[in-house]
Amino acid sequence: MPSFLRRMLRLSLLLMLAVAGFLIELLVFPLLSPAARRVVIRQWSRALMRTCGLRVRVHALGAGRVVEDPDPVTGDPATRRRLEDLAPGRMLVANHTSWLDIFAINSLATSAFVAKQELRSWPLAGWLVALAGTVFIERSRRHAVHQVIQQLRERIRSGFPVAVFPEATTSIDPALLPFHANLLQAAIAEGAEVLPLAIRYLDADGAPAMEAAYVGETTFIQSLWMVLGATGLVASVGVMDAVPAAGRNRHELARELRALISDGLGSPTPGTSPGTAGAFQAASH
Repeated sequence: MPSFLRRMLRLSLLLMLAVAGFLIELLVFPLLSPAARRVVIRQWSRALMRTCGLRVRVHALGAGRVVEDPDPVTGDPATRRRLEDLAPGRMLVANHTSWLDIFAINSLATSAFVAKQELRSWPLAGWLVALAGTVFIERSRRHAVHQVIQQLRERIRSGFPVAVFPEATTSIDPALLPFHANLLQAAIAEGAEVLPLAIRYLDADGAPAMEAAYVGETTFIQSLWMVLGATGLVASVGVMDAVPAAGRNRHELARELRALISDGLGSPTPGTSPGTAGAFQAASH
């Protein structure tokens, strides 16, 4: 199929999916329990990834075995854990390459993300990430970070996974930026474990797929157009062993998580002290 027709078909399906999501949120969500809403969001995120032409693959980078349902499973039954089983009550920390990162994670385990307030005004994407349960932060407000940390603590305490991108902006794998440490305080204060995730976008041959990268001066519309025209894209999510956060110094924890995720991406980067200012923002660049 010519790329232009592929883009038009996928865009039409994406718009229909967005309308369906709006109607579900308006008419169905008020009738559902929080647990049922999380299931709907997870299924809707999976549909979005498929509509954009991406397959999501998840694999273990630690001692345990993480599988993606409904793929066949072999091995020790005790280690057959899906991300949705591992995530509750934990903080998920991942590298940040694309606006697709949110939906790749949500397709596996519905999570509360942190994003800049400006994201609300983005065409389509702003509404989509709001539907997925994003916690928005106003960077200009002096106490915004403290309020977000409190919201994240409440989510963790209730068993709801929270997810942050500590680079605070997007970067191209494997050149990880320094990790900011502020929001890790939510996991430390609650004594929660942190689950590191290494996200890569690959083409049909297993090579890095630049079509999915949302970095530099690329606009959201340009990024969406590239994604919709690509074929064979795979979002590969590597899940590492959980890291205890209780009693940790947040800056030391940030450095450890950065090293783990860098290793998970396959190209360790020299240790760089993470910055202390600012907060994590999803889908910013």
